[in-house]
Amino acid sequence: MFESASGAPRFKARFPVKLPSLNFRGGRFARGLFKLLLILLPIFFLRACLVSYVGPHEIGLRQISFGPNKGLKKELVNPGYRRQISGYETIRTFPRNLQVCEFTNNPEESAAKHRTVAAVNVPTVDGYPVAVDVTVIYRIRDPFLVVSRFGFGRGYEDNVVIRFTDPAIKQYLGELRAEEFYRDSRLVKVQALKRDLSRRFLENGLQLADVLIRQYDYPDTFQSLTEQKKIQDQSVLTNRALTKQAEVETRLKQAMAEGQNLINVRSAEFQAQITGLNAQRDFYERSKHAEADLLVRAAEANGTESINRAMEGAGSDKLLRLRKGLAILNGIKGPIYISEDPTDLGRLSSNHK
Repeated sequence: MFESASGAPRFKARFPVKLPSLNFRGGRFARGLFKLLLILLPIFFLRACLVSYVGPHEIGLRQISFGPNKGLKKELVNPGYRRQISGYETIRTFPRNLQVCEFTNNPEESAAKHRTVAAVNVPTVDGYPVAVDVTVIYRIRDPFLVVSRFGFGRGYEDNVVIRFTDPAIKQYLGELRAEEFYRDSRLVKVQALKRDLSRRFLENGLQLADVLIRQYDYPDTFQSLTEQKKIQDQSVLTNRALTKQAEVETRLKQAMAEGQNLINVRSAEFQAQITGLNAQRDFYERSKHAEADLLVRAAEANGTESINRAMEGAGSDKLLRLRKGLAILNGIKGPIYISEDPTDLGRLSSNHK
């Protein structure tokens, strides 16, 4: 009633294409492979017509070829397998990772995958051209804006990166002297350069990541010309210093002469004041001496007058004899011997009688 499970199957798969008979060894494997290809080929065909792959380092825009929605769409297509109906729409991909543009004259760097152009020749303010190697690192920020302005492809490198970077470097670094490329003033100019380039890149759908100033190449005659210029500058500075020194010495001598004249004038004024004070002192002394002499003479005259009056009164004869005695005593030289007591008033009164 039931057939054995170990028996041969009653039905076999049939294909619309007749498979060729393979009588050589391994024909069973070839027939199986051929069947597998018949199954996978439609899948591959459908995948090629309906699906597109956007890499993890890419971003896409959908472009419709015909119909009411014809044109480029602003919506971004993220990485992965995305719908793409062949003939009706196309997914345009752009790199979303960092991109590099090199400005250099080094042939070893020109073999890299990124864009390489000639180094930027910066004319410095002191007249020395400096070849500057620059690396510009950026990414695409707005693919729709980039395509709208510069089309598909890498036209944005010429129209934005190279077009704006070269004149901006010449503008900002050209404000330096040649030797200032190794000073802090270069960093200030590079920061201003980055701000300017970042603004210009954003206006065109790009985002500036960094600008690297890597190498400076000076002309061969730079050292000799710099030495000559430094010698000239030192000579000019020396002459200016000597001129200033001469001016300072002249002003110093003038100040010393004015000071000496002022000292002489002040000394003369002080001497005149001292002379006037001495004259006043002498006049005061003479006047006081004259007043004193006058007082002495007046006192002597008054004394003489008083003596004369006294001589005219009682006892004047005794005073006269006393003065004569004194005069005699003053004229005697040698010792004087007195036998009587000059203080004996009784004797004196008897002699008087």
